Amino acid sequence: MTDAVADHFKGLAAQYTDAIRASDFKANIVLFFLSLTMGPIIFNHDKFPAFLSLPLLVAPFLVIFFCLFVALLPRYPKRGRRGFYISGKATPADFLYRGPSGDEASELRLRVAILSDILYWKTACLRVAFFLCIAAVLAAAPLLAVYAR
Repeated sequence: MTDAVADHFKGLAAQYTDAIRASDFKANIVLFFLSLTMGPIIFNHDKFPAFLSLPLLVAPFLVIFFCLFVALLPRYPKRGRRGFYISGKATPADFLYRGPSGDEASELRLRVAILSDILYWKTACLRVAFFLCIAAVLAAAPLLAVYAR
């Protein structure tokens, strides 16, 4: 394999890793924002209409928290485990250098595919959480403005 091909896949893996870190940062910001917006809604739950009980008011926020938790959850895929050993009882013998592999291109392609899959699911969970968060805040704000008097 040429150095240009290896550099291409290494660059792709670095870009995916950076995008995954950025999505984790976004999820942390939304968790903070959500905790700030959820407080006034729970505090004023008695001022909402009677058909909006506390569990019904909190339900969208719990779904958002779940989506953000899934987005922040570290993923350790089963494919590619040969080159990325994960164990709670690892020993130094598990990390011996085995020399250069002859199939570096397929290992790099597999790493990029794994990172792409992780980024896809993080992005999907973040989009659902962002949409629900904006919708919940936009729905709660007018209700609080009308019924809080």
